[in-house]
Amino acid sequence: MSAPVPVRARWGLRARLILLVVAVSAIGLVAVDVVLPLSVRASLLTDRDATLTSAVKAIVVSGRTSTNALTQAASSTPLSGEVGWSIVSAGGIAKVILPPTRDRTGNPAIGSEPPTNEPATVGDADGGPTRYRIFAAQGTDGLGNTAYLVAWVGLDDVSGTVRSLILLELLVSIGLLVLLGFIASLIIRRELKPLEIMANTADDIADGDLDRRVTPGDPSTEIGRLGTAFNGMLDGIGGLLDEQQRNEARLRQFVADASHELRTPVAAVRGYSELYKAGMLPDEAAVARAMDRMGFEARRMGGLVEDLLTLIKADAEQPREHEPVDLAQLLVGVVDDAAVIDSSRTWRLVGATRPTVVVGDRLRLHQLFANLLSNVRTHTPPGTTATVSVLPGHDEVAVTVTDDGPGVSPEALPRLFDRFFREDESRSRENGGSGLGLSIVAAIVRSHGGRILAANAPGGGLTMTVVLPRPVGTAAVAGMPADAPVGVTTGPIDLSQLNPSRADGAAPAHERPAAGDHHGAPAPPTPVPTAET
Repeated sequence: MSAPVPVRARWGLRARLILLVVAVSAIGLVAVDVVLPLSVRASLLTDRDATLTSAVKAIVVSGRTSTNALTQAASSTPLSGEVGWSIVSAGGIAKVILPPTRDRTGNPAIGSEPPTNEPATVGDADGGPTRYRIFAAQGTDGLGNTAYLVAWVGLDDVSGTVRSLILLELLVSIGLLVLLGFIASLIIRRELKPLEIMANTADDIADGDLDRRVTPGDPSTEIGRLGTAFNGMLDGIGGLLDEQQRNEARLRQFVADASHELRTPVAAVRGYSELYKAGMLPDEAAVARAMDRMGFEARRMGGLVEDLLTLIKADAEQPREHEPVDLAQLLVGVVDDAAVIDSSRTWRLVGATRPTVVVGDRLRLHQLFANLLSNVRTHTPPGTTATVSVLPGHDEVAVTVTDDGPGVSPEALPRLFDRFFREDESRSRENGGSGLGLSIVAAIVRSHGGRILAANAPGGGLTMTVVLPRPVGTAAVAGMPADAPVGVTTGPIDLSQLNPSRADGAAPAHERPAAGDHHGAPAPPTPVPTAET
């Protein structure tokens, strides 16, 4: 087996930024260190050239001038202490006639024809390291031959000044780079601290601590905006994980409840069949009774499976084919059916005197309101009055189903739409239903883009309010997701949240006095406001 390839250590962002700052600064300092000595040297040479030019111009005479006259003139110039003088004879031999005060041993290598137009730099005639700046004036000797009077200055002081400047620049540059690196390290460390905290927070989250957050900082800075976005991302991820856990918990509870609901009828059918096979049913009457009970349990299982199938279809994201549905006409049929099925309760319909159109699945909407009235039959005593009210608005239509029965407890109200939920767990399943009726109602409402609310009526009983959107043009109503929230409140329902405004300025339909309900009963009072959760 080959040995693992070692991972090369890479510099972190902080180190790379510090190195970048120091490198850029070093480049700038090197450029300054090169340019400044050259500039200083050029300035010093210019000063020396000006001195030489002034000295030479002070002794230049017109016409033929003897060597003695040039020597005498050089000795009398005011710059004789700073400038050295040499004579170049006609034979090209240079001789120092007057050295400067600061350099008595100076002897520049002038040559036979020194420069007379501009100063020049020459070496030492004795081969020393000294450099000289020279400038000559042309004259004649006593015999009329051409001779030169040369003014010169040593450049040792210039070279020393430049060397000192370079050394000083080197020390200052090193000090500046060290100081700059230290300051840059402090500033970069401080500015990158939020990023380091974010990295540590991400590590903690990866280890399972999903509640960690970072301090966003100034939102006007990039790091501040990054911190805010980072927290928002964590909140979104946390919400998704929480929702996933809730969905998994609901799924497990749903499977457990479905298994529990199916276990009893399956056990009953198995028990009766085993009694029959064992010959423990002594007569025809016992066999008939066993068959009757097995048929009842089979029908109950079939009804439960049908309810589950209906719930799954209603939860589907893609709704069935929708069409315009007149809610008033549909509710007339639903209330008539309820009155035929159960004559021990009073059924009223209010506000269905004019067409109220929504877009939806007619069969599902019929099942929706039929389940609500079936819930009234199941959970209220005989003699209860149930009122169905249609309250059309401009953008939405509200249908309320109100009864004057015992209502539900405040603790049970938020769970009314949970699957397999029963307020009274001791209620017989033969009389109490499967616990899926209101879950199916909520799923159908969601698939139609509406919402449903439940509240205890102020005078007692329970009020269910279904709010459905009205059609806009020919657009279909898109269904809501299966996990959309179901509105539940513990107080009276606020129907004033609907948009009842009309283009013609007329009063909203649900605020007008009712012309009479379907069975001749007066209209109920307008509900008092509350909020949907």
